[in-house]
Amino acid sequence: MAASKAVRVGLRVPPLVIALRVEWVSRVMSDREALQRLSGGENCLLGMVTGVMAKSCNYPFLVWKNTQQQGLPISTTWTTAKGSFSPLQVYRGLPMACMNLGGTNAVQFGATGFFQKLLAGSGMGQDGVQVGGAFLGGLASGIPCSIWELCMIQQQRFGGSTLGTPARIVQEYGASSLSRGATMTMGREAMFTMSMLGVTPLIQQKLVESSGWERNTALAAGSLSGALLAGVITHPMDTIKSCMQGDLGRAKYDGIVQTGKAIAAEHGVVQGLFKGLFYRIALISTTFFLVNTFKQRTVPLLFPHALKEADKAR
Repeated sequence: MAASKAVRVGLRVPPLVIALRVEWVSRVMSDREALQRLSGGENCLLGMVTGVMAKSCNYPFLVWKNTQQQGLPISTTWTTAKGSFSPLQVYRGLPMACMNLGGTNAVQFGATGFFQKLLAGSGMGQDGVQVGGAFLGGLASGIPCSIWELCMIQQQRFGGSTLGTPARIVQEYGASSLSRGATMTMGREAMFTMSMLGVTPLIQQKLVESSGWERNTALAAGSLSGALLAGVITHPMDTIKSCMQGDLGRAKYDGIVQTGKAIAAEHGVVQGLFKGLFYRIALISTTFFLVNTFKQRTVPLLFPHALKEADKAR
């Protein structure tokens, strides 16, 4: 902590020392134990901040993915009902999407930190703690995420306000309709969080330590690898969920099995269940990169005490 002490007493710190200190902070805050150093509330706040920041950057990928999965023309995302060009159309539903990812990330970070501490106390190895805790945290986050995502998809299709959309859903289809697609969402979020908070930083660390990769390059490689893993495995679940949540009236899609069969019968297994995979891989990989980058940068700013604890531990 020599650099910070020098600053406090007013001494001039060489730029090289400051640069090394900043790099060290980035390394400390990007390691596998970052969430274990924070309290439950701090992890929730960190997840909310990073989620909103990430979704504000890559929201169009989400809109195009949902549109393609439901068999609708991509052009509808940037044209009005009268057919005129309006690029702002692609950001319709962004507030709910930010609430969705911000809230989901908050639950994921909080639950992941909780389960990682629990697993670490059981004597499990650090790799198992990181990946297993992230899987369980994601599973728990699927419950609120399903409701937020249902409202977002309904907004993307039919418009409406952030508060008016859930009220309309309950009025037209009953309160039980808010749970539509929850099972698929929980399975998807378990794999998603395991890849985002478990596999991605693990790959980054291994590449840096064993191969000497630059940290951002290693993070990009970890993000893409994690996105491919999570995206391909969970895409059929995501497609079924999107179709079910876009059709609350059950005019075409009913339950999970019937929806999967209907999609496969109409479009084929590959073309149907994996519709929108390109946009989803783009969405997930950028989300993994952005969330982990924002996490590394914001922890020292929001929670400096974690840096002091890490400094003492070292």
